[in-house]
Amino acid sequence: MSFRICICTVVALASIALPAGAAEGPKPPWLRVEANLYPWQRDIKNDTDFTLVINARLPARFSYFSYVNMRGVVTSGDTQFLRSEQNLRWGISDRLPIDLTTQAIFARGSGNDALQFGFSWRVHDTRAFEEFFDRIGLVYRTNIYLKRFTSGDEDVWQMEHFFRWNVPGTAKRLYLSGFLDQTFDLGLPDEFPERPIVTEVQLGVRVFKQLHIVTEYRNNDFRLGNERNLAAGIEYKFAW
Repeated sequence: MSFRICICTVVALASIALPAGAAEGPKPPWLRVEANLYPWQRDIKNDTDFTLVINARLPARFSYFSYVNMRGVVTSGDTQFLRSEQNLRWGISDRLPIDLTTQAIFARGSGNDALQFGFSWRVHDTRAFEEFFDRIGLVYRTNIYLKRFTSGDEDVWQMEHFFRWNVPGTAKRLYLSGFLDQTFDLGLPDEFPERPIVTEVQLGVRVFKQLHIVTEYRNNDFRLGNERNLAAGIEYKFAW
């Protein structure tokens, strides 16, 4: 509990002391959909082979992010749902890089669904860091979920880190993006890490319009003995 309080205090102080840049008025809504197919799996042949990602900016400082993971779509033909996250965020002020966020988790298997609440710090939008992040083409956000409602232990909490780096000098043709999730106070058996991590890092190259070739490194501490995998495939982006 003390570690959680420490992290939240640091983020709160940073968001107040290092506000966002001057407000530019309401920004127009937009919608982006990304479809990913991974026909090649190096180690785990029944891993995620299709992912659909939706990202949107909505009116009144709301934003929405979600993904759906499936397997068997292109690798075996036996299509199965694996996991989905639905995120709704609300920016509390045009002058602060902080969003309140709600996340609904739907996962394969009994008792794996959850609803959690917290806040998100857009580090790249923070005034003291904004110029540096713009110069190197990096976006970074951290989400802290302080309260989880689930059929299991409700003292569980989570930190998420997301980044996207458009490699300078490539006209946004080459990018590196990914996330790292840290889960705390799960009370897992001793063979699991105390603070298990789930991470994915994707390297993408735009080859024609919105078509990309991608390769993705995955690590999931919850899959004992099968934690790591490497996948490759294609991604297509739709934007409105």
